[in-house]
Amino acid sequence: MAVSYSSNKLLLSFFCFISIVGFKLKAMATYSDINPPATCNSNLGAVLPPPYSDLSSLTCSLIWQQMFSLSFYQDSQNVTTIVLSGKHNHKWIGIGFSRNGSMVGSSAMVAWVEKNGFSGIRQYYLEGKNMSKVIPNKGDLRFTTASPVVVVHGDVLYIAFQLKFPTSLAYQPILLAIGSANPLKNGLLPKHTNSTTTYIEFSSAHLRAQPMNVNDLRKYHGMTAIIGWGVVTPTGLLVARYFRHMEPSWYYIHSLVQFIGFFVGIISISIGRNLYQKIGAIFLAHKFIGYTVFFLAGLEVCQFVGRPSSDSKRRKYWNFAHYWVGRIAMVMGVLNIFIGFHGIVSNDRSLKIGFGISFVALLTAVIVLEVRRRGENAIPEAIVVDQPPVFQVIDKH
Repeated sequence: MAVSYSSNKLLLSFFCFISIVGFKLKAMATYSDINPPATCNSNLGAVLPPPYSDLSSLTCSLIWQQMFSLSFYQDSQNVTTIVLSGKHNHKWIGIGFSRNGSMVGSSAMVAWVEKNGFSGIRQYYLEGKNMSKVIPNKGDLRFTTASPVVVVHGDVLYIAFQLKFPTSLAYQPILLAIGSANPLKNGLLPKHTNSTTTYIEFSSAHLRAQPMNVNDLRKYHGMTAIIGWGVVTPTGLLVARYFRHMEPSWYYIHSLVQFIGFFVGIISISIGRNLYQKIGAIFLAHKFIGYTVFFLAGLEVCQFVGRPSSDSKRRKYWNFAHYWVGRIAMVMGVLNIFIGFHGIVSNDRSLKIGFGISFVALLTAVIVLEVRRRGENAIPEAIVVDQPPVFQVIDKH
């Protein structure tokens, strides 16, 4: 049974709709942590020495999903007072000042407390992402005569320092990071275990809405890529190959599944672009293959509007193009997921396990369905060869 041209137009309109919606998506998510939320009600005057005990002008905001509280004040001489506090269950806590929200090229203050109770605070220049590129005792931050302090009060760690800037701060990206190991004896800083970026309007003492955490971006980018390109889209191809006897339902099921996979794939690309901009990643192979898969998948969807009728002479050429473009897109999509595991989502073990399970399940389904299909195709041949003719002509002469 042929599918009408109007049905193809309806499918194409739906594709265009989800494409527009997908590209408009903004990466938004919440970060959950086992730590109790921070508070702005602490009596900092009883904990910190002067000049940080003079808190009459400080503005306090809860940041990083209420894991920390940040108190700050900027005077007319461009002197900025910073007090960061949070639960003392991390080996080190860093707060950095960035020009564009990126880690590379920024300067940060890192504080830690040793097991013997000794506390330290040091400036680092983030020249790159490797440990050797995080240079101690170097950076663009200029201190006032007030010495930076690190104080542990109960189970809360307080970091306080004053900075002098050449001009007043306005809309300023603030980097936050935590680590699970103390700085080494040579000052090198072990890699952070989590990080985020918060935007503060210092001129109006206003905390801007913070974007998605980097680790959340990695997780959701990997998750949507696995669902869209690694599970849903291959499932649509299985429907087209092994369930054509369900005429014409297979066509609509195949189309719907592919639309869903393509839409989830668009979400993955949107989150991936946000992640690349946020961390300044250079992962050209993963990026190029991802956009290639998106282009091929979009081409597959667009082919619906030009699908010839089953008795058209052009149908065999359309089938050939649809067949190979779809399979190339699926293979490249799955391959790109494996490549991604060695880069942007390399630290998420649950994604690897989830994809491994789904990949094995799909591979098993392909083997079972292909064996069944070949077996069914062989049955008529066996009947023709092995069965005697039903009617025989007897020559009486």
